Amino acid sequence: MRLTRILFAPGLLILAAAMSFARPHAIAPAQITAEITDKLYHAQIFKHGQVQVNFDNGIATLSGTVESIGVKMDAERAARKVDDVRQVVDNLQVRADDVTPQQILEKARHEILTYYAYTIFDNIELGTQGNTLAVNGQVTQPYKKGDIGNFLAHIKGVAQLQNNLEVLPLSDFDDTARIQIARAIYGDPFFTYYGNQALPPIHIIVKNGDVTLVGVVATQMDKQKAAMDALNAGTFFSLKNDLRVERG
Repeated sequence: MRLTRILFAPGLLILAAAMSFARPHAIAPAQITAEITDKLYHAQIFKHGQVQVNFDNGIATLSGTVESIGVKMDAERAARKVDDVRQVVDNLQVRADDVTPQQILEKARHEILTYYAYTIFDNIELGTQGNTLAVNGQVTQPYKKGDIGNFLAHIKGVAQLQNNLEVLPLSDFDDTARIQIARAIYGDPFFTYYGNQALPPIHIIVKNGDVTLVGVVATQMDKQKAAMDALNAGTFFSLKNDLRVERG
């Protein structure tokens, strides 16, 4: 019996130590509410809205108003990081009465144009209906769709975001066609003015060997010349000229 006690003593000591450091089984709801509030604070939620927290029996309920759907999603994610939270009921409302749909659209355009990964091989089209922002078009990499969806969702006044961006197939053949067509168009002295812009307006969308030119040019002649340069650029299957002309 003496030997048995010696063998089991270390195990009992380890169990006792673990129990002494373990989180108590019953923690006051007020303490958990404070932990949730702290998570919201560090996620900077209170800079973008007024949020109230209620915690009961493992369920955290968020109520109040925030300025965008992105902030609403951030608040829910922050609340879920608290260990004792088993479920989050998100009753937050998006409200920004001082922002118009036109202002939302202008801000969204600015965010797209200043996005570091937006290139002439991507195409973004934006539209609003009330406080719903829709983004359509094509991008060359999956991460671009995620990035764009994230920062557009955080624009003040956006209550819903429809991210309909298509991620183009990853293809060496398509990449080669993109480079060849870009060199043909922007290497043409006729398009020097366009090529010197921070983001040249003629965009080259390539999908499975099919090419579409999109964007805005000044004249009908510019539209036709861009298509001619593209046709002489290299090997691809088809060309569609969807360039818009801003004046006759």
